[in-house]
Amino acid sequence: DVAPEPDSSTGLVQVSLQGTPLRVTGTVQGSTPVLREINGATFKQPAPLSGPLLIYRAKASDPSALATLMGLLGKVGVQLQSYHSSSTVSGEQWSVVGLSGALSNLGELKPRVTEVFQLHL
Repeated sequence: DVAPEPDSSTGLVQVSLQGTPLRVTGTVQGSTPVLREINGATFKQPAPLSGPLLIYRAKASDPSALATLMGLLGKVGVQLQSYHSSSTVSGEQWSVVGLSGALSNLGELKPRVTEVFQLHL
């Protein structure tokens, strides 16, 4: 569902991924959709939504999720192309990671995060 915001350049979208409802806010910069907020956690720099993306939520005080992800990328030869993290809400942050290709197995990452999913836009 999309509801236009008053400034007409931003849209509010409610999505459900893997059964978890998310409230996301985004806009379009040039011709690229960008993510500004997920469930109240804002991105200082909007995260571009194009290509293979990995989106995850993890404890802000625990850097092991990013370290695990970097190790996983090295093992499978996928390159990190962009990284955006949100503000902290209830001790957790969202991360949006642009990748050169999709990951076939998120098993190593799942124990380090609250939730994770991949998109290809």
